[in-house]
Amino acid sequence: MSQDTSGPQYSAAPAGRAGDAGLLRKLNLAAAVRAFLDTVSLTVRDVCSIVGVSRPTAEELLATLLDQGFVREALGRPNGERSAGRPARRYEVVAENFAVVGVDIGAHKVAVVICDLRGNVVAMRRRSVDPDLRPAGRIGAAARLMEATVRQTGTSWEHIRSVACGITGVAANGSEVRDIRTIPAGQDLDVYSLPGFDEIDVVSEVSGRFKRDVLVSNDIHLAAVAEHWQGAATEARDLIYMHAGHRLGAAIVIAGQIHNGRHGLAASVGAMKILGWADAMAKLHHESRKLAGSTAEESTGDDVRALFEAAANGDRTAVRTVDRVAKALALGASTLVHAVDPDLVVLGGGLSRAGDVLAGPFQRHLAATSLNLPEFRVSLLGDESVALGAARLALDDLKARLLAVPA
Repeated sequence: MSQDTSGPQYSAAPAGRAGDAGLLRKLNLAAAVRAFLDTVSLTVRDVCSIVGVSRPTAEELLATLLDQGFVREALGRPNGERSAGRPARRYEVVAENFAVVGVDIGAHKVAVVICDLRGNVVAMRRRSVDPDLRPAGRIGAAARLMEATVRQTGTSWEHIRSVACGITGVAANGSEVRDIRTIPAGQDLDVYSLPGFDEIDVVSEVSGRFKRDVLVSNDIHLAAVAEHWQGAATEARDLIYMHAGHRLGAAIVIAGQIHNGRHGLAASVGAMKILGWADAMAKLHHESRKLAGSTAEESTGDDVRALFEAAANGDRTAVRTVDRVAKALALGASTLVHAVDPDLVVLGGGLSRAGDVLAGPFQRHLAATSLNLPEFRVSLLGDESVALGAARLALDDLKARLLAVPA
């Protein structure tokens, strides 16, 4: 099972037949659920007004929602309001009883976020994994982290209503999820995905290990969703999201919705060798190891941080190394900026934590290659963005099912 990251599309409810009391009640109940999702709390009078029903019908709807555990009586007054006499009873969603889980399965880590129905983060955990792990071990590590996180927060499994997962190197388009390595690619492209994921049915394997249906989508697209939801791009209509990490990823948001493209491959500029990203990152890791005096084949996170610190302190070699990364990143961003003409460019991913050391040269190179430079911001979410975006995908799925009117 998979779902487009653009979120649920609600269609108009059927009008039904005259005298179809059962269908009318279902429609009214769905309208009441939507009303509670759209506000902090409601009185019986509020339900009457919003749903357009009589007081007895509103009381019946509330009784049903109370019985289902969807709402409860709220304590206190909204926004501290005061009035003479006894206040009307108010009701609110029991948000913690309708939790969702977002999971990030990446090359070097797995991460989990639990959110309640209001989108509040209940817990966030991450764990490093071996980049050479095969699918069973990598997916298993994510499943165990989810189980541990749910257990540690005291959340009941009955209250986990939807789970979604962002995975490196997959293309998600509607109900189809494919590993990018299974898609024909040109010889001048550098296509990257997780080891062995091109040999499995990704959705089936993930759902099997998690012991439930899991929504699966591209990790970078979900990172952009998170930035638009709770990060640096909450007010943007159109944006380009650039994910700078061990690999270069990007996503496009148009009119507040992820633009997937015909095959879920929109914004895949990171695969273009002409950008020079792979060479720039190889140089970055080489100089990081050299600075640390390490003889290891791969640099550590501490090594890379030390190189960025050296660049911040004016070390010429470190400055040139970071500038090369920034230039490759800006070339990819510029390509998308000219195609979309967005309101905003957001720089995210693990390397974005370097702040101005990377953001400064990136913005400079972007300005040099752009006709009209859009506003620029650094991610507010960093490495947590993918798991949070997956939680938003799960939340959209849950809300769509809560609002669905049974036939």
